[in-house]
Amino acid sequence: MITYFTTTKDFTGPADNAQENAIQSWLHSVDGAEVIIFGESKGLDRFESKEGIHLHPMVKTSGEGTPRIDDMFLTAQSIASHQVCCFINADIIITNKFARSVLAVHDRIRSCYLIVGQRYDVRIDHFINFSEAWEPEIERLISSSGRHHPPFGSDFFAFPKNQYGRDDIPELLVGRGGWDLWMIYDGRKRGMKVIDLSPTDTVIHQDHDYSHRKNGFVSYDHDPEARHNIRHIPAGETYPYTLMACNYTYKDGRFRRNFARGHLKWFLSYELHLRKNRSPFKEIRSVLKWVKLVR
Repeated sequence: MITYFTTTKDFTGPADNAQENAIQSWLHSVDGAEVIIFGESKGLDRFESKEGIHLHPMVKTSGEGTPRIDDMFLTAQSIASHQVCCFINADIIITNKFARSVLAVHDRIRSCYLIVGQRYDVRIDHFINFSEAWEPEIERLISSSGRHHPPFGSDFFAFPKNQYGRDDIPELLVGRGGWDLWMIYDGRKRGMKVIDLSPTDTVIHQDHDYSHRKNGFVSYDHDPEARHNIRHIPAGETYPYTLMACNYTYKDGRFRRNFARGHLKWFLSYELHLRKNRSPFKEIRSVLKWVKLVR
């Protein structure tokens, strides 16, 4: 089974719909799903007696009150009931197929993996009725108005419980640019199987504005908290660690090598940067062997 964990905005306005839909989809994604919600957002009291949901009001934050990823990951692993943990943004809807794929990966690998993926952006302005067949409705919305988001990052991270210890994750800030890139970078640097689930599963992001942020949506250069996240990727790592940097994809029950989605120059750059402290000639040859350019 899976333990999902997140932090939420206040349950007001459009965020009320989006977060309620997302959390209900997690609970319905697999029998016995568990959800941990960090923070003290207004409206969380509706979940106090909800089976499968655990509220954890205490979470470390930045000076501006943004929850810290390192604290949530460490705490979630310590209290999770299941062996698979999944951080997921609070506006993301998933399906049963997503949960089955995550569990299938875990059954095959068991340790040292990180599952990420690309999303569809969809406008949903209503509460979804989860007492009926709701997944066909989601598929119809994607077909009619869904937009495939560029592969710049991930809205979820699934991994085996206890993979991240104290001090393994720096003081990254949720909802700010760069922390998802760091997670992919760290997984690759530590030799994990970083698995792009995009070819297999549909993950739905519900469109919203950025009125909950003091400065709205701004670029990395103008967002001090995004710059705080990005600085944890070492200088000289010239390519951002987007979904292009995953070393595997998962589709139809099979793992496949990922070569930066066909961009060989990007692939070589990732591999050489990740091996830059080793013998360059040996590493170039090993990379070429990996792509079967030499035997």
